[in-house]
Amino acid sequence: MPTPASFTPLSLPVGMRATRAVQALLSLLPAQPPEGWSEAAVEAALQQQGIRVNRVTVYRALDRLVRAGVLHRTVDAQRVGRYWVQGRPTGSASAHLECRACHQTVALYAEAAAVQAALHSLQQALSQATGVSNPMLDVTVQAECAQCAAEAATQTT
Repeated sequence: MPTPASFTPLSLPVGMRATRAVQALLSLLPAQPPEGWSEAAVEAALQQQGIRVNRVTVYRALDRLVRAGVLHRTVDAQRVGRYWVQGRPTGSASAHLECRACHQTVALYAEAAAVQAALHSLQQALSQATGVSNPMLDVTVQAECAQCAAEAATQTT
């Protein structure tokens, strides 16, 4: 699944220390996999680059990047934190599909125009009904992905 066109090399947020691990983390984030970054995936990617980093350092760096607005975090049904490069303006919406069978998580970007239109309608309804301003939605839909649904269909025939 394609990633947003707005992905560019990321710069260090103001006030964040430019450690070797943080700089390496920022360099790998634009290559975000469709399922988002898990802590384990970030740690493995850094180690593949030859950067020895412990799990606590990775968690802290990811948390700082979330607080700085570079990333946003979701938690899937397996309670795995997933980190997504923040490529959307304040008050926008994101949607993810999490497969109930294989537990793969996939971001639904602009190519899912009908989903984005529905999320925009929900934002407008929330604003009108509650008076909140710029609601930011992060929706996770649980269903079977196309591959698992096709496998299930072949097993029943």
